[in-house]
Amino acid sequence: MKSAAALALALFAAAASAAGAQEPDRVWSVETPKDAEAALRYGLPDTDDQPIAFMCARGSGQVKVSADISVRFGVRRVGETWVDKAGVRAPWPMSVAMASEGASLTLRGQGHPNDITDGTLVLTEFSTRAPLAAAFRKTGAITLTAAGETVRPPPAPKGAVRKFLSACK
Repeated sequence: MKSAAALALALFAAAASAAGAQEPDRVWSVETPKDAEAALRYGLPDTDDQPIAFMCARGSGQVKVSADISVRFGVRRVGETWVDKAGVRAPWPMSVAMASEGASLTLRGQGHPNDITDGTLVLTEFSTRAPLAAAFRKTGAITLTAAGETVRPPPAPKGAVRKFLSACK
């Protein structure tokens, strides 16, 4: 009887842990105003909690990407500027890999200190003509990897991705 209660308690704890591991009400949102930048974001609405976001100037053909990683490059401030352990001032150059079902790119990027999360905000951009954009449009799935950490949001609604990328072309 005691072992059954212990098992039930362990299962309850595991279920609660698994539920807690789910992302808290984060959703994809798309904005394509005629007079401002278009945006496709994954995060908590009306907050700075956005693990990944895509922006573009209408018709530019370029998609700017920002993603939050937990790796912290800034170790101390020198005046108003963060520096890394080697003394290099932000922004820090970094390699950024992006992938979407069968298409991938390795891009130049920059890391900026993120005082909100105590991690690093990764910035890069890619062309709407890249195979990555076509794969993202088709699947809604996309990942970004920088500094050994991968941001892997759930697939975006395909209609939202198409609407966003169409505004960017």
